[in-house]
Amino acid sequence: MTDTTPRNIIYALRQSTPITGIVGSDFTHVILSFLLPQVNGTVVPSSELQHFIADPNTISQLKEGGKRKVMVAIGGGIVPDGGWKGMAQNLQVAVASIINFLNANKFDGIDIDYEDTDAITSPSTAGYDPAAFLAGLSNLLKAEPGFAGRLISHAPQPPYLYPGAYASYPQGPYQAVMAEGGASIDWLNIQYYNNPWYVGTSTTDQAQKVAGISGGGFPSSIMNLSKTIAPGKLVLGRITSTSNGGSGYLDAEDTASALVTPLTQSLGAKFGGVMGWQFSLSSQTSANANAWGSTMAAAMKR
Repeated sequence: MTDTTPRNIIYALRQSTPITGIVGSDFTHVILSFLLPQVNGTVVPSSELQHFIADPNTISQLKEGGKRKVMVAIGGGIVPDGGWKGMAQNLQVAVASIINFLNANKFDGIDIDYEDTDAITSPSTAGYDPAAFLAGLSNLLKAEPGFAGRLISHAPQPPYLYPGAYASYPQGPYQAVMAEGGASIDWLNIQYYNNPWYVGTSTTDQAQKVAGISGGGFPSSIMNLSKTIAPGKLVLGRITSTSNGGSGYLDAEDTASALVTPLTQSLGAKFGGVMGWQFSLSSQTSANANAWGSTMAAAMKR
């Protein structure tokens, strides 16, 4: 599947904004949320995802003009207890369940939003090795004929890429994932928000800690990671409004000028792109993130 960089990616979860509003926007990839891992290894759609796929025409509408890839996120913050462990212990079941869902709903791939920090902190207590599981799941999916032509992204938080943040993975858990499964992973939607120490608050902080274009080589910044991970696999994840996250927000103009434009100038067409969480700016209105996406698109053309 052709997947050119830089990408302009948007997640969708809230129901307050009609999802078809993405049609005609500058977004290149849409990720609908969430498929939920189950203790038996299968995946089932959340109520929000069920709403999105209730109309069989939704996916084809979002692919308007053949321009967009429409993917589905697995995981997030509402995974049932034992869900990730269940998948890890039943990888073949998980692979079959994921492919069946993608085929039934015509999705172009998956995004693995793994947030089981307790398991990363103590794999022995969790009963499975998160890095081995995430790499193994990615490798098995890419090897399956039924998955052919589809995309795999992951959505790690920045501490998951920071050496020394977890004693169980001295190099960083997602460094271990990429070492074993990087060939199967098309890109990382790095969540540069809700992790204050690793992200910062001001534009100056974030130019260093997120972009890595000033103040030395902050370990989990895009520029530092690009030394060991292909820059086309590094996507700058942002929240599109203060309603969509607890910290790390910069408005679209500051995000563009302080982060996106400098990264584009440094990495050129190899830059993986930008991800926004999420399309609906608020649960209170029908306001959407299309203007935010247009600002990101313009910044990536400079």
